Amino acid sequence: MDENKILLPYNFTDMDKKALEFICRTYVNHDDVSVTVFHAYSPVPDIDVSKSSVMEKMSSNLHYLRRQVIDQESRMIEIKQYLLSEGFKDSRVNYLYLPKKKDIAREIIQLARDERYHTIVLSRSGTVTSFFIPSVFNKVVTTLKNVTITIIT
Repeated sequence: MDENKILLPYNFTDMDKKALEFICRTYVNHDDVSVTVFHAYSPVPDIDVSKSSVMEKMSSNLHYLRRQVIDQESRMIEIKQYLLSEGFKDSRVNYLYLPKKKDIAREIIQLARDERYHTIVLSRSGTVTSFFIPSVFNKVVTTLKNVTITIIT
């Protein structure tokens, strides 16, 4: 049987933790499953802050943002370690921590198509704002064909 490639878009929310736990409960004993945890971060711009006092003040904010990017990647490594501790083999677990080039829905769609993922596990936020704006969930579900999409609520 072909390998079932699972993509888990991860944004460090409690619902994402539920999705991660679902994957562990459901797929840990399947030798034909590989899991990729994916996060697209907003890159911190390179700005020369040495030219003026105003820009120098911005330096601490940029440093804070860069630190956040590094910390999030460390958290992605911890998520991979969690999957390994739950019983997944190292050769079956990966994480992608990439700079965002498009909106997150398009990033997921492009990755799913390019890497031929069979299953995507999405979590839904239950916020009021999701009723008024097109959600990642809606864009992914209505765009991708021939992909199993599991929704964690």
